[in-house]
Amino acid sequence: MHHFSGGMILVNTCEDPFGDLYPKGVWGEFKKRVSSEISRNVVALACFKGETRFFACTGVFIDYDDEYPKILTSASLIRDRNVPNKIVEDLRIDVWLPSKKCRVIGTLKHYSLHYNVAVVNVDNHHALCPMNLEKCPVNHHDSMLYKSTVVAVGRIFQSGTLMAASGKLTLGSSRLDCKVLWYSTCKISKVGIGGPLVDVDGNFIGMNFHRMCGNCQKIGTPYMYREDLCRILEFLKTKKTTEFSFGDTVRGDEKPINEWPVPDPYWCDPSDVEDDMNDKQEVVAGGCPVRYILGSKCVLK
Repeated sequence: MHHFSGGMILVNTCEDPFGDLYPKGVWGEFKKRVSSEISRNVVALACFKGETRFFACTGVFIDYDDEYPKILTSASLIRDRNVPNKIVEDLRIDVWLPSKKCRVIGTLKHYSLHYNVAVVNVDNHHALCPMNLEKCPVNHHDSMLYKSTVVAVGRIFQSGTLMAASGKLTLGSSRLDCKVLWYSTCKISKVGIGGPLVDVDGNFIGMNFHRMCGNCQKIGTPYMYREDLCRILEFLKTKKTTEFSFGDTVRGDEKPINEWPVPDPYWCDPSDVEDDMNDKQEVVAGGCPVRYILGSKCVLK
């Protein structure tokens, strides 16, 4: 939702919707059972210090351990904007639960500022059908997956509104520090940070982040693939050395850590607002596929 004052518009807030609101539009791509499960699993979270809200984003219940499901989200929720390698002190996490249509207190269980991942616990809440990150029929290296529709899901904290945007997986690399990132053409707002990227069968593909800088806007929305998330979560639980599939060792938050910039809200004239949701992603040039490598456009011939 955009806010207006004196003819100006506030953009880049944590309340800006994206895509199609549940159950319209892209939600028709899912079977009714799948869309219902997604609507019960996806939550909204906000970080407070006292009555001051620092950030709000999306999370999803996952089958995390033998106790009961936890919420997977982005560490942008808890990161101190002034000291990016620290979390907000004396924070409080509120969680909007769709099953109860109310807010409850969440507890920060694990986090990695380096990989921008956080796990939040809600006491005495048992999600009925949490997403399973390990037992998934989706093969990220299957070329057919890149031809299939994928969907990014988010939920607004203030209203509880659920939304989704569809797109395709796309190849590319950016200038972002983190190397454990892939990209999709799904266009989300800040609300969608920490939300799930799924296929039309509801299978979990990864967790979404924001298109934080100019070159990412050309490539697509970054996400972290489920297998890499599993390795990070395993490290957070056990602190045992483990490696990503490409050989790098999963590490902690010792310096230096990856940067994860998120755009701040700002006031501007409505005529200056670029209708990003209607932008057309360039995928071909002269009949040849286009790939962005470190933010630069390369034509594949």
